[in-house]
Amino acid sequence: MELREAIMNRRSIRSFKKEEVDVSAIEELLEIARYAPNHKMTQPWRFVVLDRHDQAPLQHLIKSKKALKKGKPVPEEEPIADDAPSHMLAVIMNVNEKEKVYRDDYGAVSSLIQNFSLLAWEKGIGVVWKTPGFMQDEEMKKLLDIGETEELVGLLHIGYPAVVPKMKERDPLESKLRYGLTRDSE
Repeated sequence: MELREAIMNRRSIRSFKKEEVDVSAIEELLEIARYAPNHKMTQPWRFVVLDRHDQAPLQHLIKSKKALKKGKPVPEEEPIADDAPSHMLAVIMNVNEKEKVYRDDYGAVSSLIQNFSLLAWEKGIGVVWKTPGFMQDEEMKKLLDIGETEELVGLLHIGYPAVVPKMKERDPLESKLRYGLTRDSE
């Protein structure tokens, strides 16, 4: 698969087969994905790999937080759904107090996630980058052992696709592109 094809055909996968992705494949993808550009080689990332067993308490925490937000009772802990991802990858970033460095680092982590997603797609592995509303919640941070100077950038759901969504049309390039600077007329 050529890069162009991977970029245009990659989809966010939300329904997965039961088949497990081998952890060594995830490690291999991360090994390459970490070559994302990062200003001054900050390498601001670290990862926590969660198998289906590890996902249960995390999923329960997310469902509980959603229920409480809606004023509903906390649900019972349920087994992982049949179409759950084989693994989740928590992507954690070092937080620099300098805004410019923070933005550079967030861009680097986003680039790493895109690299990972494209590399996975090339191997027939689906990924979706999730950013649940409770990512900065103290219980979530404790569960994933996120330190005071770190933040959770996202949870990547990883697995073999059970369903591949159709491509959605993009706005025409002309609607997003212009040439030159805006200048006041003289």
